[in-house]
Amino acid sequence: MLHRGLAGKALRQMGRLTLTAMIWPRFVAPFRCQVVRYQMPIQRLPAAFENYRIAHLSDLHTGTTRQRFLRRLAEKVSAEKPDLIVVTGDWIDYHPKSLDKLAELLPLLRATDGVIGILGNHDYHEYSWRHVGARSAHRSIHKRLRQMLQQHGVRLLVDEARSVERSGELLWFVGLDEMWVGQSNPERAFAAVPRGAPCICLQHNPDGYPRLKSYPWQWMLCGHSHGGQVVLPMIGPLFLPMENRQWIQGLFCFPEDGPVEKRMFVNRGVGYSTPLRMLAAPEIAFFTLRQIPSTDTAVHPASPC
Repeated sequence: MLHRGLAGKALRQMGRLTLTAMIWPRFVAPFRCQVVRYQMPIQRLPAAFENYRIAHLSDLHTGTTRQRFLRRLAEKVSAEKPDLIVVTGDWIDYHPKSLDKLAELLPLLRATDGVIGILGNHDYHEYSWRHVGARSAHRSIHKRLRQMLQQHGVRLLVDEARSVERSGELLWFVGLDEMWVGQSNPERAFAAVPRGAPCICLQHNPDGYPRLKSYPWQWMLCGHSHGGQVVLPMIGPLFLPMENRQWIQGLFCFPEDGPVEKRMFVNRGVGYSTPLRMLAAPEIAFFTLRQIPSTDTAVHPASPC
C-alpha cells in the first residue's frame, strides 16, 4: 500500500508538471509582459534632455500576435506619458490582415515627441539571410506598410538620421535599414550627424553591432532575438536566427570600442510569429536620459553589464 501511494503521488506530480509545461508556454507566458527601466547616461547630452524618457518597443509582429494583447500594451506605454516612443522593427508578420490590425494600434501609441521607428526583417517578408535582396523592398505589403507608418506620423528612419528638438537643443537618432535585406548603408545613415553630437542608434538585429561600432553613437537599441523566445534550461534557445548568440537579451557595455563607452540594449520584443515563450518574457523598456559631464571619464553603467 505504501508503494502504491508513493507511486500515485509521483504520477500525479508528473502529470501536473507535464500539464504546466504544455499550457504555460502556449497560453500564459506569451502574454505576461515585463516592464524594465534603465538610466541612459549620455555624454554631451543637452540640459534640455535631462530626464527625457524614451519607451522602447520591438517586434510587435502584428497579424499573428493577439491583437487584444498588443492594444493593452500600447495603452500601457502611452499611459506612462513618455517623451518619445521608439520601435525597432518587425511591425508586422506579413500576414494578410497585419496592416489593418497595425492601423488600429498606431493611434494608441502616444508620446510628446511622437514615434520613431525602423524596419525589421519581417517587415520585408524575409525570414532567412539566404533569401534576401533588393526585391524585398518592392513587395506590395512592404510598400503599403511604409506608407501607413508615414500617414500615422511615425518618423521612419531608413538609413537616415533625425533630430528631436527641445529648447533649441538637439538629440540625434540614426536608424539603419534591415541588414538581412543587404541594403543597410551606415555611411549614409550617419552622414548628417554633427561631430560630437549625442546620438542614439536604432538597429533591428544586434548582429549589426560589429559593423557599426566605429560610428559616433553612444547607445544602440535593438530587437529581433525575442530573447530566444523558447529557452530550455541547460539547452538554451531552440531557434535563434543570430550569429552572435551572446547578445540575445539585455544590456551590453563595450568600453573598449571608442573614447566614449558604447552600450547596446537588446529588447525581447512583445510579439511572436509562433505563440510560444519560455524563459523569455515579452518586454517593454523605459529609458531615462541623464547627463555625463564631458570631463568625467569614469564608467557609468545603467545597470550591471
